[in-house]
Amino acid sequence: MWAVVLPPSSRPLRLLTCFSPRHGVLMPVLMVGRDRPTQRALALGGLGDVALLDGSEAAFTAGLVSFLAGHVAWVIALRQRPDGGRLRSRPVLAALQVGAFGALNAYLWKRTGQDRIPVIAYSTALLAMSLTALDCGPPKTAAGGALFLVSDALLALEKFGDVHLPAHESLVMATYASAQALLAG
Repeated sequence: MWAVVLPPSSRPLRLLTCFSPRHGVLMPVLMVGRDRPTQRALALGGLGDVALLDGSEAAFTAGLVSFLAGHVAWVIALRQRPDGGRLRSRPVLAALQVGAFGALNAYLWKRTGQDRIPVIAYSTALLAMSLTALDCGPPKTAAGGALFLVSDALLALEKFGDVHLPAHESLVMATYASAQALLAG
């Protein structure tokens, strides 16, 4: 996970980061020995990672669509695992994630412009995946879903909210790679 600390400020370093977990190398490693639905979710994440290497708006849209499909694939994969039903018996567990979803979307509402509907649709799928991870898996799976929320919230705040944190790319990559690994089990 050495690539997490590389600054993405120059093209050569950006090319080096394509070998980082966020840009496709982690997904094939995580796929080994996993069931088909989990492999599908990881593959869609890897496809989104590769799309985002381009940096254009078209590539961003392709990445967004891939990650959206990945969240749906994670919901399907997680629903097939045993130990579901935690949220039915204790719905209060979802409060933090639902609250974060509402607060982030409220903050971004005026800032997303023509992307408002796609952002809401994507963040709704992201929340569904995270809540499914909370409902259907052990604590590490729930942590994976929560970390995916954090990772994508950081991306949304930078892209639409003009919030630039120190070591932003490193934070995103660390939370994203950890999320995928924890969800994969």
